[in-house]
Amino acid sequence: MTESEDDNPRVTQLEPERLGLIERTMRALELTKGVEIARRYLAMNAFDGALTMLGLILGGLVSMAVLGPETVFHTTLLAAMGTSLAMAISGFSGSYLTESAEREREVEEMGKAMLSDMSQTMYAKATRVTSVVVALVDGLAPSISAVIVVSPLLLVPFGILEVYIAFYVAIVICMILLFALGLFLGSVSGKSIWGYGAKTLLAGILTAAFMFLIALITGAEV
Repeated sequence: MTESEDDNPRVTQLEPERLGLIERTMRALELTKGVEIARRYLAMNAFDGALTMLGLILGGLVSMAVLGPETVFHTTLLAAMGTSLAMAISGFSGSYLTESAEREREVEEMGKAMLSDMSQTMYAKATRVTSVVVALVDGLAPSISAVIVVSPLLLVPFGILEVYIAFYVAIVICMILLFALGLFLGSVSGKSIWGYGAKTLLAGILTAAFMFLIALITGAEV
């Protein structure tokens, strides 16, 4: 262990040879305070993914009166899956580049303050692990929540659900997911979980209300 690691409690030995992959990852996240960051990304981006899919589902539901259910179904499903993939790639790449840049700057500034090279310390290695984990959470959270919301549409080709029913079930699932995310945020904050659940659910209700208002203004039939 270098002198800089002895002087700084944040730069501690992780003993990687004694730990498994999960344990090493958790130790790295604890050392770099990555757990809090990953938790924020998880809730925030899952929320974004769910609301994005809600907008697509509602738009498709409104369009059925004009374009027909079959055409709208295929278009909406393709758009939903494409958007999910785009959110995953964009979330991972954007978050990884941002986190890596910030972490490298932090390690460099720490090294300047200690007048030593910190690039090969356990803390520097932990920051690299944190960047990858946070990027994975950032990319997977919105895409997974999006797939959960549109999952009823995936049952239509197998004849399990009809098109209209699948769309309405997807809306219900989205509202439940938004409410669950609110409960999660409430538990994290230590305040009223039901209050947070109501707030996130309200966001979904407002999204639906604005979509139907736009449909009314544009003359589309629901």
